[in-house]
Amino acid sequence: MDTTLETAAAPRRFHPAAAGALLAVLAFSTGCQTHRSVAISSEPPGAMVQVDGQNVGTTPLNHDFDFDRTPRVIVGAILAGYHPEQVTLGDESPAVDEGHVNLVLMEDEAWKVTTTSEATNNWLRVQVDGTLAEKDVWQKLIDSVTLRFSNLEQLDSASGYVRTVTEVRRFRGTQGPYKVRTRFLCSMSSREPLVYKFKLEAEITDRYGDWIPYERVFREDAELIEELRNRLGVK
Repeated sequence: MDTTLETAAAPRRFHPAAAGALLAVLAFSTGCQTHRSVAISSEPPGAMVQVDGQNVGTTPLNHDFDFDRTPRVIVGAILAGYHPEQVTLGDESPAVDEGHVNLVLMEDEAWKVTTTSEATNNWLRVQVDGTLAEKDVWQKLIDSVTLRFSNLEQLDSASGYVRTVTEVRRFRGTQGPYKVRTRFLCSMSSREPLVYKFKLEAEITDRYGDWIPYERVFREDAELIEELRNRLGVK
């Protein structure tokens, strides 16, 4: 007679180290679906890439996204001479699935015909050559200004004040047409020594059509300032 007793199998227990390893594997397997690496390029290349407004480098580059923490991000590209471009990415975006997003930048028409100047929205003082008579200086000034701006809005020889009519040019942009306008202002700062101050007021329309300061002026404007400095300034 078989007297062997049958006993229930003892439950298996996980070793603490094995349990931790299993949790790590599970975390990685779920996290890998939301942590994605995406190649970002632009046309033309060399644009600064921003992710939710933060600079992350210039194109081309690879960037890791954590869509578990931030389900939607805005990726933008900025390059001097071009309009900014941006796209919204999420874990289910086709570009993310493909692992690549390309941002095509539109050339800024206004940038091509404008430049920077010390006198842009800022008074630039020029001390006049002491060998020049005041009336001759005034005539030289008016001659130079009227060659660039055909219409003067205000003119006063006694105070040496000149203000031209605003020149407006229209351009095409990614958000529709926009405008840039500039005008020249001049005033006598002192007579002894004779000092004139010049300023180029520059503005551009924003996406709502409102005028805001612009840091660039038409190339002819900058050339006018340099001409006045050369013709009137102390040698």
